[in-house]
Amino acid sequence: MKAVWHGLKIVAIATIFNSLATSPIFASTEIFGQSGTDGINGRPGRNGISAPEKIIQATGQPQTVELLGTDGENGESGTSGDSASQCQQPRLRANNVCGAKGGSGGDGGDGGKGGNGGSTTIYFDKLPQLKNITLRNRGGRGGVGGQAGNAGYGCNCTRGDWIISYCDWVLMSQALNVANAPWTGVQRHRFLCSGDSFYDERNNRPEVPQGNQNYRYGWKYLGLSDRRRYTCDNGQSGSQGRQGQDGQTGSYGQVSLVRGDNIPQEQVSYSDRPSALSGKTISLLKNNWLEKTGLSSLLSFGSDVPNSYRILQTVRGNFKVLWQTKKTFAELGDPEIKGTIVSSGDLDLDIPGTLEYKVTGSSQQRLLTVSGGIDPKRLARLKFEGFNRFVDPRNFTLLDEANLISELKGVRLTVTVSHPDLGSQTVSYAVTPQSLKTEGLSVQGRFYQVSLGNNFERLVPPGQRVKYHIELNQITCAGVTYTSGMRFDYKVGMVDFNPQVEYY
Repeated sequence: MKAVWHGLKIVAIATIFNSLATSPIFASTEIFGQSGTDGINGRPGRNGISAPEKIIQATGQPQTVELLGTDGENGESGTSGDSASQCQQPRLRANNVCGAKGGSGGDGGDGGKGGNGGSTTIYFDKLPQLKNITLRNRGGRGGVGGQAGNAGYGCNCTRGDWIISYCDWVLMSQALNVANAPWTGVQRHRFLCSGDSFYDERNNRPEVPQGNQNYRYGWKYLGLSDRRRYTCDNGQSGSQGRQGQDGQTGSYGQVSLVRGDNIPQEQVSYSDRPSALSGKTISLLKNNWLEKTGLSSLLSFGSDVPNSYRILQTVRGNFKVLWQTKKTFAELGDPEIKGTIVSSGDLDLDIPGTLEYKVTGSSQQRLLTVSGGIDPKRLARLKFEGFNRFVDPRNFTLLDEANLISELKGVRLTVTVSHPDLGSQTVSYAVTPQSLKTEGLSVQGRFYQVSLGNNFERLVPPGQRVKYHIELNQITCAGVTYTSGMRFDYKVGMVDFNPQVEYY
């Protein structure tokens, strides 16, 4: 075999070497050592206990009241992470290596919140009585946050880099029973080697595989083919734990001062029908809590209290309803009246606009005298009666079923006619009981005769459909306006005894 290989041409060997496929070798990273265990988080501290509420009656005798919130507990410290172990770096691996990571430190537990101071209501007759009270209602301190656990160390390298050599062999084959048969390269094999050709050729020769019985096989050493550098990286240390947050200090309790021995029951508003209110005096009451500062100056020396406090201010008022009209409650609809007292002590009266009335008296004492009005159900009773004058779309009649015009302050009627192609036009009319006729509108009892005039003629061509929108504003004697209206379509020139009218 050796004699045969020595006879091979160098060019032939080079050709075989270049024609054989080579599988790429990718360097991976191997972790060595055992990673450290993470530390344990510290337990958070318990919150402090808030003090209960308490009622204090100021007297001429000294008294000390403790309403302190308790302190929050400290948070526990986190434990440290373990360093990586079994950190023996492997020797001369054909891949990069990296040390195992250290464990992270545990987080410190947060401190508990301090308990709140107790709130108190102090009843007194005279301010100097408060000087006999020593009050302490401070909140408890917050607990201190636990310490962060330290990080564990990773495995370190003992050698930072090294070189690995790769050598190639070619599996050669020669046909048997063929005179002067040439040797042919069949397979190339790459393997780790020392880089010393004399040593590698004698000590690292591959096994000859079992092949075709008609061929003989043997390995040819080609020599050093590649040298690769591999590295070692130190393992990372774990992350430091988080320092626990200190707990918040508890707040002071609220202090409320009340002159007298009780807090009056509020009656901020009252509503009912005139039939139930007439002749009665309705009393209203509202409690205002006024925010003040300088509490320490009102109490005994040695008190530990907030600077701000609140003191009760009570405002009172009343209203009365007198029914001085010949009409019965039912005839005027008996609508609900409501009285409300505001923070200033003034009274607001919510009076239906259908009543005629007069309000006298002071802002805290109101006298409401009803002298007349109308039933709310009689409003918005205007109906469409139809077109007149041989179905002229510019002239029509409306009917007020309640016949209210003489009992109102005034009426405003607004008519809008719209054509889909020709646009729209609006006109308004105003009448009063003293003036029942104006250009375009005449009121005769319950009937409203409307004449739009020639200005609307262009919008109502025969045979075409137009839209009408009629809005009615009825102004009561109290000056309140009630709005209603109607909408309908109309085909000009068509006789329609039952038009579809939408009322609102």
